[in-house]
Amino acid sequence: MLGDASEQLTGCHIDPIAVRPVEEARGSVRAAMDSDLIVVGGGPVGAALGLLLPRHGLRAIVLEASEFPRDKPCGEGLLPSGARILQDLGVDLRAAGFPPLAGVRYRLGEAGRAGSALGRFSSGCGFGVRRLRLDAILAEKAGVRTGVRVTGVRTDPRGVTVETSRGELRARAVIGADGLRSNVRDWLGWTRPPLGTGRYGLVGHFHVPDLDWGEIRVTLLDEIEVYAAPAAPSELLVAVLGARGSLRGPGASVRESYREFVARAHPELARADLTGRVWGAGPFAVRPSTVASDRVFVAGDAAGFLDPLTGDAISAGLNQALALSGLLACDFDSAPERYRSWWAAQWRRRRAVGHLARTLTGSSQLAGRAMRGANLRPQALTSILEVNDGSRPLWRIGLRDWAALGGFAASHS
Repeated sequence: MLGDASEQLTGCHIDPIAVRPVEEARGSVRAAMDSDLIVVGGGPVGAALGLLLPRHGLRAIVLEASEFPRDKPCGEGLLPSGARILQDLGVDLRAAGFPPLAGVRYRLGEAGRAGSALGRFSSGCGFGVRRLRLDAILAEKAGVRTGVRVTGVRTDPRGVTVETSRGELRARAVIGADGLRSNVRDWLGWTRPPLGTGRYGLVGHFHVPDLDWGEIRVTLLDEIEVYAAPAAPSELLVAVLGARGSLRGPGASVRESYREFVARAHPELARADLTGRVWGAGPFAVRPSTVASDRVFVAGDAAGFLDPLTGDAISAGLNQALALSGLLACDFDSAPERYRSWWAAQWRRRRAVGHLARTLTGSSQLAGRAMRGANLRPQALTSILEVNDGSRPLWRIGLRDWAALGGFAASHS
């Protein structure tokens, strides 16, 4: 199944058996290398690369500075396409206890009293994935080398040297999957200033016994969005998103401000127990100047990030890992150009969805009209979720769906 998915994404027939004679012809060069690929970063994207590349006959070493389990701020929502990739890699998300998600419910005003609308996932279910557990599961499965800090990357015509806290490693290429503040991207000079007005987030988890939402809930308040997703059977992730100045009340601590916003969106959580710290995150929007050169690639958040409101980051990164591993297997030399082209198309789609989401959520009037239209024509929100997950091109959203999101849906549509 993974081969079929890679072929669809890249337009390139991938057959690991056909790749081997090429590698054998370069045997002396390859033998001098510690690995074909070194992946920097052992999160979901890096670990997925560590599992995908060997399926194509490519050796991979995945390095991670942290030890697992480790926690970090994240939306912890996995869209259906990302869930399928992990399932195909042998990760049984249900058996691991991650709650399935049927879609996203958008709500307007405190406690959602001003209206709500549900968009359903049409190509399978998503999952809430507590990063504390997911990362550890994937790292063990992929054989991630933990506690290894990468301190530099040097390229030359024959390969790349990766400097680490435990010595140097040689490989044909390196992939930076080291997150939003990617060191690999910085070392190559690919990091640009953040895009647009900076947005930030406060992220925490609540203990909620018998949690049975089965969906992500996004509540729109004045200048603030409250994103909530079940991340474990009795644990709810809640992220408060907005401009930096809007996330903290006068004289209030970060924790107090966070709890106040959460209680406005979800009064039932006013007395719920926080299970750990409240994390700060942001600014979010980053686009690198490129995502590939002859010997270096970036994937996941290191390859650009828009806004957590769309909830697509983990799944987008997993799809990048799937595409990049297939391209490297198909033709190592042409992989940089092909990956840049594939990534650019995906970025245009993600940017369009992100712009639409921010436009609708930035105005209570527009959001209210969109929710009323979506309730009359539920397919409208489902179509947007399909575009967000990459299963439908933006141009295939019909006029009736656009009309519904603009508040012009007829009751008989």
